Amino acid sequence: MSAKLWRPKTATAENPAPAVILVPGGNANLEYMSSVSLELARRGYVAIAIDPYTIGRSDVIQPTPDLGADSTLVYVKQLDFVDNNAIGMIGWSAGVGRMNAAAIKDGVPNGVKALFGFGAGAPGDPELAINQGYFIGKIETTYGFGVNKQKDINTAPAFTTGMQTDYVEFATWYGDLANNKGRILYTGLTGHILGLISKSGVAAACHFFNDALAPAPNGQINNFVFGWKELSTALAMVAIVVILITAGNLLLQTSFFQTLFKADEPAIAAKASPLTWAMLAVSILFGALVAKWAVFNGQQFLNKTGFLQIANVNGFVFWLLCLTAFSIVVLALRVLFDKDLDKAALKAHAKTSTSSLLKSLLLGFTLLVIGYFLVSLGDQFFNISPRFWKVQLNVLNPKRLSLLLIYLPLYIVPMLVFNFVQTSSYYFKDKPKLFTLLVWAANTLPALLFVFYVYGKIIFTGLTPITNAAMSRANGSMLDALLLMLPVSFISAHFYHKTKNFYIGAFINAMLFAWAAVGTDLITFLG
Repeated sequence: MSAKLWRPKTATAENPAPAVILVPGGNANLEYMSSVSLELARRGYVAIAIDPYTIGRSDVIQPTPDLGADSTLVYVKQLDFVDNNAIGMIGWSAGVGRMNAAAIKDGVPNGVKALFGFGAGAPGDPELAINQGYFIGKIETTYGFGVNKQKDINTAPAFTTGMQTDYVEFATWYGDLANNKGRILYTGLTGHILGLISKSGVAAACHFFNDALAPAPNGQINNFVFGWKELSTALAMVAIVVILITAGNLLLQTSFFQTLFKADEPAIAAKASPLTWAMLAVSILFGALVAKWAVFNGQQFLNKTGFLQIANVNGFVFWLLCLTAFSIVVLALRVLFDKDLDKAALKAHAKTSTSSLLKSLLLGFTLLVIGYFLVSLGDQFFNISPRFWKVQLNVLNPKRLSLLLIYLPLYIVPMLVFNFVQTSSYYFKDKPKLFTLLVWAANTLPALLFVFYVYGKIIFTGLTPITNAAMSRANGSMLDALLLMLPVSFISAHFYHKTKNFYIGAFINAMLFAWAAVGTDLITFLG
């Protein structure tokens, strides 16, 4: 099992400290819990975040309810610098169920004093002698709580029953805290994922364990520094673009890769016409409107193959394939009805050779290896570990490497189609920034509009359109798309503008997406 231990300097065998085990949810690895871990450790708690089995760097095993949280609890109890009378756990999303499976055995506490759930879970038996706290953001989805509107969370039976009250006040203790039967509910202006990196969510966790587990050994610390760590995630996004583009430019200067240039062939110049904007708008709207249906049904369909073993990725891939089919239809209509289209230039645009294809694929793989190698050096020698590199570009063990080879073709096809359509429709030779903006819009706005739909409906109506785990994965898929489409857009636009060869950007992006898809996600179908 892969885990990350945050040990305060004050935690010693002579002065054991309280400990908190952090368990991430569905398809998330331990880096999702890093902000909370950091702030708990600063306050004197030993924090240990884990990659549950089948996720991240941990082994792939037949799933159990706790997915390794139980083994982690056994391990923590053996540490001489941990106070065994003050052990707590945090679960986020599906991690709440894994946390409960380890902390409660046959309805009896398993040596755990306090449990805290982010975005999921609710107190059950009010007599269970484990202090329990929950953080439900104001723009959080509410499925599983017995209410349809977030504003009704205070009267949700899931909370009122366990807290033995008709109305639950936020940040107010219910039950007998002194006898480990305390219950409390927190909220903040945040959602399912952002709650983990919001000040309201992190502060709630720190407040909870100070009351419910043990007073913070370094109680004088009241400020928060985790924002600087989160800033490194944003910088890592910039870094991946800089690394890939810089390394790609250098490799393209070598004699081996110079044959990829198609500078002698005229590019298909875009026209600022109603047809151009209509194509862009229709494609964006289709991608947004079909997302909910495609991600949900894609999971149901592709899961049945047996060899496509990551449910979250299956839904996203199916969505991309739907967009691919639509893009082909739009392109066919353009060929039939756009009288200004140079069909010979369009054919030349697609023309390539087997050697060129293989070199483009090799270039994409080489760039990712270079990027990952540089980041690994930073991780090993300077402890630079921004979340992006441990979530999107994680280490590939043999199982995940085999899945990369399986999923890669499913990303290559959409990226080839997208890059072909975008470079032949939105390329303004003398306006490279506009070209990049249009590529970004074509790639990002479908996912962005879907996210606006989900959270806009929660904010303005209180109703959540996410009603089950499969739809929750749809939301997660679109959020991942927003994160990855930024480098994808820059990479596609830059390498096409430089070489007039759309295959280069397509293969680089396919490698980037495939690696991100299999690097961390929960492997659910073992066959």
